[in-house]
Parts: sequence; structure tokens; C-alpha cells
Amino acid sequence: MLLSSGRTGASDPDARRALVVHSGGVHVLAAARSLHAAGWEVGVASAHGEIAHSRAVHRDFSLPAPERDPDGFVEAVAALVAEHGYDVVFGADDIEVLLLSARRDEIGCVVPYAAHADVVRAIDKLALVEAAGRVGLAVPQTEVATAAALAAVDGPVVVKARLHWDPAAGGSARHLMARVCAGRDEAQQVADQMASAGGGPLLQEVVDGRLSALSVVVDRQGRLLGAVQQWSPRLSGRLTSCRAVTVPVDPELLDGVRRLLDEMGWWGLANLQFMSAPDGPPRLIDLNGRFYGSLALAVGSGVPLPDLWARAALGDDVTPSGPGRTGVRFQSFFEDVARARRERRGGLVRDLASTLAHALGAVHPHADLRDPGPLLAVLREQVRERRPGRGSDG
Repeated sequence: MLLSSGRTGASDPDARRALVVHSGGVHVLAAARSLHAAGWEVGVASAHGEIAHSRAVHRDFSLPAPERDPDGFVEAVAALVAEHGYDVVFGADDIEVLLLSARRDEIGCVVPYAAHADVVRAIDKLALVEAAGRVGLAVPQTEVATAAALAAVDGPVVVKARLHWDPAAGGSARHLMARVCAGRDEAQQVADQMASAGGGPLLQEVVDGRLSALSVVVDRQGRLLGAVQQWSPRLSGRLTSCRAVTVPVDPELLDGVRRLLDEMGWWGLANLQFMSAPDGPPRLIDLNGRFYGSLALAVGSGVPLPDLWARAALGDDVTPSGPGRTGVRFQSFFEDVARARRERRGGLVRDLASTLAHALGAVHPHADLRDPGPLLAVLREQVRERRPGRGSDG
């Protein structure tokens, strides 16, 4: 079992302790900063890189990759909990959520998820759209990628896996990305690749429109503790938000989301993503039952979703958060630059100038004057990647 500690500091005996198990990603940094600001002592653990130089992180650990050694991963997490007294442990990607949930009895502290069958159901893309349809939420047409369904494809279609990683089947791929395919041949190829990697490929209708999201925390009794809504005017190459802005929470959509979570037995954090066509209601395309990419926006708007979730998990009588500020902007700057270089809206110079202008006053996943280390580390890495002989993204 690989288990090594990086940065450490003196522990506060009265502090509550949270461990975030992750694969890298800015959402982990946002969660750590939010928890730290609320008084938590935060540890992070990964086989895929640390949250470099953040003052919000009390300890860094390395541990086995769950996709390669699930038993070693679980043993390592349990050892960290036993040694350092963590009160709650979060998974930051679907694979960690599914594995921690499936083997929560071995962890030794609170694993803050619904019953495991409900966790799988909520993360399963087909079960999700079926449940959403039952409670009256709009959804895109979705079906299993059978031979007959693939043969009937006539135009663009989204191919996505039912689960990014299946704790029952295992598999070496930790995240099977959805892909918009131009037609039948590409859809067949992508579906075959997903099936060979252990995923159950689905075909989903392409919805032209804008990406939006509603993120909530509910406690075990279904009480709403916090809600933030956003929409995304610019998307990265991974079809995630490289720009987003908070908007007023739609009470009708929130009611539908609460019905869905109740139907699925879900509690804790839920980030629900929608595609909104100009002539129709928002259609649910995904649920992230974990920290998510633009989490810094919710925290920056004044709704501390990670702290609300952590305290609810430990059984605190949590006072619900007030509504977040609207009009707060988010930017994942380096992804936005890459988007501008690819899309060139109004020309490359104009799009890059817009990207730079948008950075002013926005919430950023790395940049924080109170915690400059992560941004400096990213800037150093950007410089290294652009040195002669290192290559670049063109």
C-alpha cells in the first residue's frame, strides 16, 4: 500500500477534519478553500497530483489509484482516517464517490452519501433521466446504444457512458467522457470504445442551447440548505464552463429538482446540469453528486456548499444559507484562453481581448489573493510547457 505524506502542519485539536480524495482538478481547490474558511482542517489525497501550495490544505497525501488498485485505495483511505482522525471523507470524482460509497463500512468515518443503491442510481445517466421524467423534469431522449439504436442514428448524437466507472465491474478507465458524434459511423466507434473500457454506452439527443446548472445541498431529511443557479456563456473544449454567471434561482426548476432528489433518495450536494433550447424548458443532462468544476462560483456568490454539506453529514442542525448574490462571474482563465484560440469569435485578437477583460472582477478557480500559491504554481507550469522543446497547445 502506497501512503506518503506531503505538506503537514500543527493540528488544532478542536478543529473538525475533512479529507478530500481526488484526481486533481480545480473543484478540489475550491472545496478545500471553502472548508478551510469555515474552520475545517483539510487533508487531500490522490494518486494523480496534489493541490499545490494551497494554504487551505493542511496535509497532502498520495495513495493508490482507485482504477488500478481499489483494495489498496480503500485501505489507504481508512489508514489516513485512523491516523489523522478525519471526521468525514469526500470523493471528488465519480470513481472515488462510487468506491467510497460501496465500501463505506471499511472507511472508519462518515462517508457523506445516500444509500449506495441510490448513489449508483443518481450517477447512472439512464436511471437519472428516467427518474427525472417521472417527476416532471424535461430530459433529452436517451436510450441504450444497442445495435438497432446505433443503426437508426441519422445525424448528430451524444454518446455517453451510463457510469464513468462501475464499482461492480471495475475497469482501468477512471472517466469515460461523453462525446458529440457527427453521425452513425462515429457513434458506433465511440460506443464500441466505451463498451470495451467497461462502460455501458448510451445515445442521447443533442440539445442545441445554453448550458446551465442548479447546485443544491439538502440534508438527510430533505431540507434545503443552499441553492445556486448559473448559466455558461462560454464552454471549454471539454464542454464544461470556462465562463459562468450566477442568476436568480428559478423556483419552478428548484421544485422539480427537489422532487427528483426525493424520488432518488439523494441527500448532500447535487450539481444538476441542464441544456436550455430557446423554445423549450431546461432539459436535465447530468447530476454531479460531488464537488464540481465551477464550485468556486457558488462559494464566491456567498453560498458555502462544501461546509453546508460537511456539517449536514455530521448531523449538525445547519441553518440554511441565504440566497447567493446574482451577477457574480466565474472564469477558468486558461481554459478560456484555449477556447478563444480555438473559436476566434470576431477574430483571435478580439476574442483574446474579451477573455482578458472578463478576467477582471471574476471568481477564478486558481487565483485568490489570500492563497496565491496555486496560481503561481500554474503559471510556472505554463512557462515550462512553452519552453522550446516542451511543446504547446498550438
